[in-house]
Amino acid sequence: MLSSNSPWLTARVRDYLLRPSVRIKIMGIVLALVLLLGLGVTWQVRGNMTTALIAQLQERGVSIARDLAAHSTDFILINNTYALHELLQDSIRNNADLRYAFILDANNRVLAHSFDAGLPRGLAEKNFAAPTERAHSILLQSDEGLIHDIAVPIFDGRAGVARVGLTEDSVHRAVDNLTGQMLLTTLLVSLLGVGAAYLLTLILTRPILTLVRVTEQVARGDLAQRVPPWGDDEIGKLSSAFNRMTAELDQSQRAMRRRNRELAALNAVANAVNTPASLTDTLDRALRALLADLGLPAGWVMLRARNADHIELASWVGLPRELGLREAATALHGCPCTVALTDKRSVIVAPLPERCPLCEARDIAAHVTIPILARDQVLGVLGVASGEASVFDADEMKLLEAVGQQLGVVIENARLWDDLREKERVRGQLLEKIIGAQEDERKRIARELHDDTGQAITSLMVGLRAASDASETTTRTRLDGLRDIAAQTLESVKRLARELRPAALDDLGLSAALERYASSYRANYGLNVDLQMTGFQNDRRLPGEIELALYRIIQEALTNIAKHARAQNVSVVVERKRASVVAIVEDDGQGFDARAVLASPHEETKLGLHGMRERAELLGGQLQIESTPGKGSSVFVEIPV
Repeated sequence: MLSSNSPWLTARVRDYLLRPSVRIKIMGIVLALVLLLGLGVTWQVRGNMTTALIAQLQERGVSIARDLAAHSTDFILINNTYALHELLQDSIRNNADLRYAFILDANNRVLAHSFDAGLPRGLAEKNFAAPTERAHSILLQSDEGLIHDIAVPIFDGRAGVARVGLTEDSVHRAVDNLTGQMLLTTLLVSLLGVGAAYLLTLILTRPILTLVRVTEQVARGDLAQRVPPWGDDEIGKLSSAFNRMTAELDQSQRAMRRRNRELAALNAVANAVNTPASLTDTLDRALRALLADLGLPAGWVMLRARNADHIELASWVGLPRELGLREAATALHGCPCTVALTDKRSVIVAPLPERCPLCEARDIAAHVTIPILARDQVLGVLGVASGEASVFDADEMKLLEAVGQQLGVVIENARLWDDLREKERVRGQLLEKIIGAQEDERKRIARELHDDTGQAITSLMVGLRAASDASETTTRTRLDGLRDIAAQTLESVKRLARELRPAALDDLGLSAALERYASSYRANYGLNVDLQMTGFQNDRRLPGEIELALYRIIQEALTNIAKHARAQNVSVVVERKRASVVAIVEDDGQGFDARAVLASPHEETKLGLHGMRERAELLGGQLQIESTPGKGSSVFVEIPV
């Protein structure tokens, strides 16, 4: 965990150290060195002085104890306890570091002590000096800190032991006083060092700060700033190099700004023309974007009418529209702009001729006319106006010509789309009429089959029955056979009439018509058909054209299954939703490659599928066919209601 965090921690520390300015770094280094040196010396002196003073305290304690032992010998021998007590009190009064003193006899019994509340328990046994020792010292921990307990034998231990305890308070006070003086000296030296470092950094960093200030102004885009010279040293050479770099950047930025302006204008025009809209709105947006990026006050687009020798005003921005209409009226009649239409080249009109309608605009001093080309054909002109007569240079003209070519592609594509939409509209109308004519013809044929042909066959059957009743046995048998054939023919005619135009669809609606067709389909083809109708419980009828389209699509799908699928089971689901009706036809047959069939050059193989799709699309719906060889097929159709 530590090794994985160490690079991150190192980077954070490096960033923190490199963040301050150069002046702060130099002053910080000087101050750190002075403080490090001062604190190091102070720490070393404090340690050495503490060691020396403690050793001195130890020697003084031994001296006090030996002196106490020497003076107490006679008092011990004569058993003068009072004198021993006075001797101990005098020693306490004469030595500020002495915290206690007491005398033990040879049997380690206390003869006298300096404690007011009595000798602490166990203190007498803490330290003992052998008869041969000069003194024996130990350290004891007390409420006042460390106590140096020193034991000295009296009369070679035969008279007892003298014990004294000295505190280190005086040592610490002396060391603290010396440390404070040294720290004060270090502080004064640090202040002098900081002052010297400040003067040094002021000399070194002033040109650097000036360079930084100029650099920030350059970074904000003011490339006219220059750094004043500071001599021939390294900083002076850096200033000269910076000034040269700034001058070159100024030139490069001017060229880049011009290029960016051109690219921005082209991009703005491209974004405007790529937005779905009518041609007029597209040209208007493109023109406004071009004028905004180039900083020009006005512009226009005039288009040649199809198969006509006149100009129409398509877009006009920045000036009164009356001027634009007059400009369009004179574009092909003596106006300098005529060159753009006839010679396919750009024209700069400056100054404006007296007959030019733009002369009425006080803020317009010149304008340029660019031909709008598409496949070497002039579709119209692009014009932009300026308040300055000399604003249009060679680069500006190249940009405007590129925009003109871009608009030419847009205009040509828009006209092609208009043609295509018109053709699709006519095709849709024609297809709708064809389908209507088909249904009318189906209805007429179904009615004739039901009325004329059905009645004729019925009459034939009645005649055959009458002839059979009046004939002999052999003739009757033949007539009965003919009557059966006539009955089968009549049933086939009725079934054909129902398929051509089911009466249930017109009278009872889609649900009843599909149920009857499914029942007939099971009987005729022997397939298991599962029909589910959802959302039709309240006898809500769909519009007639939607019911007819769904019926024909499902009928065509079931017919294709019976002819080609080799299926055993068929599922038909029709669901009416809030805003649409959905139909799904699925089978478990052999399937087919839907893409290959739809892309086949043989029209008869895909005519039925295209007819289903066109019926759905005529009503604003969509139809999808999904099939995989060996895995059955699915037809999905959704039509908005």
